[in-house]
Amino acid sequence: MRKMEPHVDILAVDDRPRDLATIGAILPSPEYNVIQARSGAEALRRLLHQDFALILLDVVMPDIDGFEVARIVKQRERCKLTPIIFLTGAANDVSYIYKAYSLGAVDYLQKPFDPDVLRAKVRIFADLFRKDRRITEQAEALRLADLRERDRVLTEVRRANEHRYRNLAEAIPQVVWTANAEGEVTYFNERWLEHTGVPMDRSLGAQWQSVLHPSDAATFVERWRETMGKECNLELELRLRGRDRRYRWFLCRVAPDRNGEGRVVGWLGTFTDFDDRKRAFDAAERAIQVRDEFLSVASHELRTPLMTLDLRLKSLGEDLQLTRGGEGPDPCSRKLDAAVRQSDRLMGLVDDLLDVTRVTNGKLSLRRDRFDLVEAAREVIDQLAETAAGAGCTVVLEAGVPVVGVWDRTRLEQVFRNLLSNAIKYAPKSEIGVFVGERDGVAVAEVRDHGMGIAPKDIQRVFGQFERAVPPRNYGGLGLGLFIVQEIARAHSGEVRVESKVGQGSRFWIELPFESGSGIHGLPVAAATARADGVP
Repeated sequence: MRKMEPHVDILAVDDRPRDLATIGAILPSPEYNVIQARSGAEALRRLLHQDFALILLDVVMPDIDGFEVARIVKQRERCKLTPIIFLTGAANDVSYIYKAYSLGAVDYLQKPFDPDVLRAKVRIFADLFRKDRRITEQAEALRLADLRERDRVLTEVRRANEHRYRNLAEAIPQVVWTANAEGEVTYFNERWLEHTGVPMDRSLGAQWQSVLHPSDAATFVERWRETMGKECNLELELRLRGRDRRYRWFLCRVAPDRNGEGRVVGWLGTFTDFDDRKRAFDAAERAIQVRDEFLSVASHELRTPLMTLDLRLKSLGEDLQLTRGGEGPDPCSRKLDAAVRQSDRLMGLVDDLLDVTRVTNGKLSLRRDRFDLVEAAREVIDQLAETAAGAGCTVVLEAGVPVVGVWDRTRLEQVFRNLLSNAIKYAPKSEIGVFVGERDGVAVAEVRDHGMGIAPKDIQRVFGQFERAVPPRNYGGLGLGLFIVQEIARAHSGEVRVESKVGQGSRFWIELPFESGSGIHGLPVAAATARADGVP
């Protein structure tokens, strides 16, 4: 006995009710569910909403003939694979048969048709449809099984990851916490309890904020709301109360936890204790401030007696020359000249200290005017001619046409003086080249020497305050010259650069825009430009 199979839907399309009734009588129920359509239009409407195992399609119909219906069916994605058997009452016409097969028909029956033949043909396609349906159902069952297995595996992995995360969170020294998407804390590691003494059940949600310093609470809440709104990272410093009722500084870092679609599903946070480092940093800042104040006061206090001493020494030298009646130098005159030079040198050191305090306090100002940079360089070279000769150095100026711009002449002469003094100091008995000109639309002032050079690790360090690339016991100075050069360049919206190789000398040059500041006087340099590490 044939096992009863689930029924399949058959679409019968014919404009004759008698033929539709005949098809329904031939194809037994419940093995087949014959759906009748009395026109091509009705058939196409049914095919929009229902799948069929087979279409029995009459060729000759008044509105849309069977061939046109078949053409439309094969163009639709949903039903293009549905098999079609054409039915016709016309005599055998080869052209009809060819057209039927060209439109994708699987067979062609002529009316009146043999019931056994019709049942046999329909059964073939019904069995194929049932097999396809079983395959589809099995595939869906396998898909659902795979999904259930995947969900089971993902759940196990998630639990393992959570366990691993908790173990990791308990192992690190920072306070680790998590929050849900709304920002309510859901977990703290044991470090939280160790520091605050507040148990977990009194720390979840927003309860933990009770240990925040009153001065930090409002700032944290505001920044936390802003972070959640922007779904970005958060980093700020705050104080947390400990078991001993004392507050310590912590660095709070928070990052969003996103799912595979990029949606924020929670937050991951840490509190890192940096109280000792912060207090040490604050103490260092206070010490630097005290140092700067001392340097400022000491420099001012030293400058007045030094200026008086310098004037007295020079006046004494003039009196001595008058007394001797213009005779050549004697030992007393030479000693007096040496004293004047040392006085000038000491005055220069004091001026450097004053400039450093002006930079750090944001009080370095420029008095801009229009002048020729070549002329300024020549004047400084003349001023240092005796010093260069004493060191066995020859200074060669390379300049063509005048280089005229709006700058602070006194400050740029100070730049030339510092760069030339360094070259003379570190490259004795050699030629020193000075270039002044224009490159790429900016003014360039350059000093080259053939001295000991600077090691690569010290290239940027030499621009720091009190930084030296050589041992202080071998060379004098405070290590402020290049720092001041850099700050003067920045005050002019310019830049100082250096190239150097050990044993092959150094090349320093400063680049200046021609109209930086457009003649504005007293332009202050921001205190933020003063960097103790000398890195631009």
